[in-house]
Amino acid sequence: MNLVLYGLYQPKKYTRKISILGHTVYDQGNSEMIVPEEFSEVSINPQSFIGLKKKFKIESITILDRLKPDNGPVCVMDHVNQSGYNFLMGQTPTSYLPTFPDMSNIYNQIKNLEGVIVHTVGPGLFSGMEPSSFIASESVGLISPVWHYIGVKVFARNDYPEKFR
Repeated sequence: MNLVLYGLYQPKKYTRKISILGHTVYDQGNSEMIVPEEFSEVSINPQSFIGLKKKFKIESITILDRLKPDNGPVCVMDHVNQSGYNFLMGQTPTSYLPTFPDMSNIYNQIKNLEGVIVHTVGPGLFSGMEPSSFIASESVGLISPVWHYIGVKVFARNDYPEKFR
């Protein structure tokens, strides 16, 4: 399987796209970019992610997120969910998975990137945020627990490099 990316925004360049399980998957040649059709439990839930995992044989995923302040490329190593929401709430147990999953050590280090802790506020609050004493995240703290829950190795970074668009 190619590199699998997950983010909220459609890439600028892709060769084809398909809609599946509440997501659009964009083929970018050496990577697949998965984008939810809506930022809600309709698209972001364990059942949809299990289906995507099986269909595309996903073992690891790199979540792309926007951060403020954006001081260059970094690797997300942990998050504080300040959004007031959790896409796993009411969704566990799913299949053979536990009711109360271990959410420690969700993230894996990306080589050559500084690791940071972010405060996920959700898309609604993120757009109006001004840089503050902490690093604000748009969505990673909401999406990564679901991928981790279904057994996918999670990487996360803050920027949308040109080659991923």
